[in-house]
Amino acid sequence: PVGSLRFMPPVTGAMWTGVRMANRFSPVCPQRLPDLKNETAALKRMPRGRLEHLKRILPYLNNQSEDCLYLNIYVPAHADLRDNPTMFPVLVYIHGESYMWGAGSLYDGTVLSSYGGLVVVTVNYRLGVLGFLNANADPH
Repeated sequence: PVGSLRFMPPVTGAMWTGVRMANRFSPVCPQRLPDLKNETAALKRMPRGRLEHLKRILPYLNNQSEDCLYLNIYVPAHADLRDNPTMFPVLVYIHGESYMWGAGSLYDGTVLSSYGGLVVVTVNYRLGVLGFLNANADPH
């Protein structure tokens, strides 16, 4: 939630009619990206494997916004649910990354969904202090 809804309990989303296009990913949640320009200094703070992984994912984490709490839902390519309603198993994948970096859009569920015959859901959630700050205060 942003604006006047920040730090407030959830509200029901607005309804819509017709087709709602969902053909692009939402922004990723705000996160403090590590400085990897000086590789020698970065290796003092993290193992090489983590450094290489971060170098691969950082280009996908630049489009940040507080309006980021979205799901990515992948269904089998052969599923025509209008003519043949079928129930598929659902896999919900929640990325880890030490609760500091990442986004649901980094994990493409199209292949697993189509070949595995299941619905794959990846999620964006708030990271760092925006998602895990504990002030031992009122729940609102």
